[in-house]
Amino acid sequence: MMHMADDKNEVGGAQSAPPSILAKAFLVIGAFNERDRVLTLTQISRKTGLPKSTVHRLLQRLGELDVIEEHGAGYRLGIRLLQLVSSMPVDGMREVALPHLAQLQAWSKESVHFGVLRGNEVVVLQALFAVDHARPIGEVGTRIPAHLSAMGRAMMAYIPEDELTELLAGTLVGLTPKSVTDPMQIQDELKRIRVAGAAVQKDGVVLGLGNIAAPVLIKGRPMGAIAVQFDSSKQVSESVINAVKLTAHRISRDTTQMLSQGRADLFPFDD
Repeated sequence: MMHMADDKNEVGGAQSAPPSILAKAFLVIGAFNERDRVLTLTQISRKTGLPKSTVHRLLQRLGELDVIEEHGAGYRLGIRLLQLVSSMPVDGMREVALPHLAQLQAWSKESVHFGVLRGNEVVVLQALFAVDHARPIGEVGTRIPAHLSAMGRAMMAYIPEDELTELLAGTLVGLTPKSVTDPMQIQDELKRIRVAGAAVQKDGVVLGLGNIAAPVLIKGRPMGAIAVQFDSSKQVSESVINAVKLTAHRISRDTTQMLSQGRADLFPFDD
């Protein structure tokens, strides 16, 4: 009995162990975002919940590694992070996508997003916001449950059946009263998306907002998706749907061309 109690204490101790120095460093890095590009030590301490002394030591070490830079009385992310991001395979496709996204945003006058599927979430990699957008939704780095997002559904419609089954097997959360979380209903929607080539969602992520999305297919696989945001009280425009599909097709075409020019290692899978 004593042995079992000791084991339980060990497990409990492991679960309540303080975060590692690496985890704390990522907390500091994660304190920065598109709104908070420059932060003081006090602000970082407040956002991370770490003591100022700990934050100060981490900032010094991260500064030595060029991950964090001093900026006036505060700190900002260092150039080295940009170098690391540019080494990501998906960043090649993001670079290809950017001029097409800009063209779509200029034409539609709406916010435009580019994202990828990671597990059961969509991660926003690029966002171009409408000039008159009062509160940006979907900043870079934002994670959205894939089953709720138009981008997520656009990609889910083309993933292998076993991956889809696994994705829908877990608890499907909702973010608004209008979120669709029933697996059968979602699967029916994915069938329609495969026929239409685009996904549309209204009020499922944020009330008052909707998205029209299309997948970026490389060798038949959804390596990303683009979306145009719109006011969900308005009728879905067929011309915008077609523009989103055309933009996704152009990104797929240009990415495929890039891969054929010696960068096939970015997406190393068979035909």
